[in-house]
Amino acid sequence: MEKAFISALNEGWENLLRNIKEEKIDVLYFGQKIELDLNSKKFIPEIEDRDKIIILHYLLGKMNSDIIKDDEFITFKELPEGTFYYPSIYSRIYLPLIEKYKKNPDIFIEKGISKGGEKTSNFSIRFKVFPDVHYIIELIPEDDEFPADIRVFFNKKSSEIFEIEDLAIIGEIIVSKME
Repeated sequence: MEKAFISALNEGWENLLRNIKEEKIDVLYFGQKIELDLNSKKFIPEIEDRDKIIILHYLLGKMNSDIIKDDEFITFKELPEGTFYYPSIYSRIYLPLIEKYKKNPDIFIEKGISKGGEKTSNFSIRFKVFPDVHYIIELIPEDDEFPADIRVFFNKKSSEIFEIEDLAIIGEIIVSKME
């Protein structure tokens, strides 16, 4: 495990233990129940380190976010630092999906559904990352006139819970599910 991951994981556990007194917490993550044992600092079932960090950041961020009643969907570019980070995010999230599915919208939808997504339109899939954090990935298939494109939306509440890098990592996790 890289030093950065170890550091982020340890910091996440320390912050969580300072703020939560329970011994165990259950979290629904991509539709799967994940149990956090705060005494042993373990995730049950065992999951990848980046998923652990996202879950810890979610629990911490949720404690510090306001309740939004009418949660609209936004894009990376709508975040204050979104324009600056967009080229990196585009290459990490958008390009892999465009390359894989530009001519195969039906396979895009089938794969998304098989990975726990829900079809929301002809070429859109909604992933419920957490019960209150949703991503919508929309494919615009290639045709004779225009190249393919991808649109990524997430609910505004997500941007209050997570930093932009965490939002990008969630996008990468979705991309890895779709590969």
